[in-house]
Amino acid sequence: MIQGIPIETIYLYTLIVCAGIAVLLVIFGDVFDFDGPIDPMLAIPWLAFTSLFGYLGERLLELNHLMLFLVSGVLASILVFFLNFYVLMPMKNAESTLSISEKDMEGNMATVVTPIPVGGMGEIQLKSVTGSISRPAAFYAPQDQPIERGAQVLIIEIRERVCYVVPYEGSLQL
Repeated sequence: MIQGIPIETIYLYTLIVCAGIAVLLVIFGDVFDFDGPIDPMLAIPWLAFTSLFGYLGERLLELNHLMLFLVSGVLASILVFFLNFYVLMPMKNAESTLSISEKDMEGNMATVVTPIPVGGMGEIQLKSVTGSISRPAAFYAPQDQPIERGAQVLIIEIRERVCYVVPYEGSLQL
């Protein structure tokens, strides 16, 4: 007992409060940017797991309170490590869109939608799994003749949202 309150009750109330805060962090966690030394997305689950294991240990096991708290803390640390390594870090590094990035477009074939004149710009269409993307296009290297609509081009580079292309004659014939 701590000041007349059973330790089980402290564990239970801590678990309930941490669960409520965890729900709020899941909903509003992306709104706030936590740059401090302790990330609430890791501290709150650690407290919740520690209080959960402490509560269950108090109810089911006959151990010393300090020993039970230490074991609960170690188990919570292991679970929070796996939570961070396998859930939170991949979610932070994941892209939030299904569309293809500009770097991934380089080296792909596209179809000319609007003819590309020798000294000007036209438009190309790149088809991918997520749909099709239309972008302005210009020649990467000087050319003698324009590219007509429906021709295939190879995207060499993308700068300032403009695709620089070369005519694509087809695959290598062996």
